Amino acid sequence: MNCSKTSIQSEVCRMEKMVEERSDITQQKRIIRKQVLAVRGGISAGDREQYDEAIREHVLTYSVYGEARVILAYASYQSEVDTTALIKRALADGKYVFTPKVSGDDMEFWRITAMEDLKKGYRGIPEPAESVSFPAWLARQCIPEAVRGDVHETENSAGTESMAGCGKGIFHVMMWMPGVVFDQARHRIGYGGGYYDRYLQRLACMREKNHGDSVDTGRKRQSMLLTTAALAYSCQVLAQVPYEAHDIRPDMLVTEEGVLQQADTEEW
Repeated sequence: MNCSKTSIQSEVCRMEKMVEERSDITQQKRIIRKQVLAVRGGISAGDREQYDEAIREHVLTYSVYGEARVILAYASYQSEVDTTALIKRALADGKYVFTPKVSGDDMEFWRITAMEDLKKGYRGIPEPAESVSFPAWLARQCIPEAVRGDVHETENSAGTESMAGCGKGIFHVMMWMPGVVFDQARHRIGYGGGYYDRYLQRLACMREKNHGDSVDTGRKRQSMLLTTAALAYSCQVLAQVPYEAHDIRPDMLVTEEGVLQQADTEEW
């Protein structure tokens, strides 16, 4: 289009350029995604087992895992970094584990207590039954100051717990997220559905809504410190990938070669 200097035509040209740029980025992502999926799918069984073991070692020995009371873990599928052993270890370590389930355009994390809680769901991906969602569980993580201290977690009739003894009002949550392509700055290209971007935005909204003291009960909510860790093989990490403003970067990128991370995580 030949753009004149009139304000209306200039605005039309600007909008057309934005659409073209977004279309270009979407197309670039699609091409890169397809190429890297082919490379990831070509990793030999022997190498994959070795890489998975190295990634598990990095995750389990990192201080963030040790501090985490809650793990939001993807259940691995096809050629993704295997999380089966990691989930089993987290459960054995007494952590609260939640895995995602897709429903339409939405994704929610649901509590599991054993690997047997996972069944084939969306596109054959292992998914949990809808027991206790992470937001519902999180909303109950406050206790009266009068009984704070040596109170232990107890199971209530709804299958959720009240958590005490979380240090200085802060408890740590670690999310293990999948992805197809990453770069050295931890930009991420997922599978194209935007599920994790939207879910993390929802958690941010929950933080804004629920932060602080509960007016009607006088109870103080625990503050949640969330660390997002993407698990990937080094062949999935490029020098640079196309990204958009709404794309959320993980705090950490863990491969068999080590950990890339930002300096600070955010308190929720």
